Amino acid sequence: MSVKNQHHWRIINLLNGYLVTERCVETGARQSFFSSEDTPPIDNYTDGEYTWKYLGSAQAVKFDLENRTLNKVINLKNVLALMLCTECDSACNACQLSDLIGETKTWVYVALSEQLSSDRESKITKEETQALTDYFNSRIKTPGKQILFVPDNFIKNMDTCAGEIIADVGLTDIY
Repeated sequence: MSVKNQHHWRIINLLNGYLVTERCVETGARQSFFSSEDTPPIDNYTDGEYTWKYLGSAQAVKFDLENRTLNKVINLKNVLALMLCTECDSACNACQLSDLIGETKTWVYVALSEQLSSDRESKITKEETQALTDYFNSRIKTPGKQILFVPDNFIKNMDTCAGEIIADVGLTDIY
């Protein structure tokens, strides 16, 4: 067993809710936020000069990670949701990475932040993607299977992305 797999991770601060996505009518900018309300907010609203319109929502979970071996909490403040890459667009960097990895039983997941656009630097940090990768790989029981998390700017176009948002409390979809 590698040193990485000897770390004892656990999920803390688990919230069930929704990843809500909206678009600015004036600029076309897209943003998302996590809502822990019983139903996702769907109201359009004006913020200063800008009008924001509801685009959609998906059930999601938000949490932080604790590495009990190092007595360290990884605050996943930039991560609003997790999404499985379904290889829907061959021009997408997440899909290309999945193809490059090939038949190694590695699944590519995307950590989603508030600004969903491939033409900007992601707010998701290397520490966040590495902690997610380490946590989920430490829980896999299937030999040879791995998970790799990448930031959301790997997605070419969120308007056409068919990735699957992870919504179950136990996160069993990942295993």
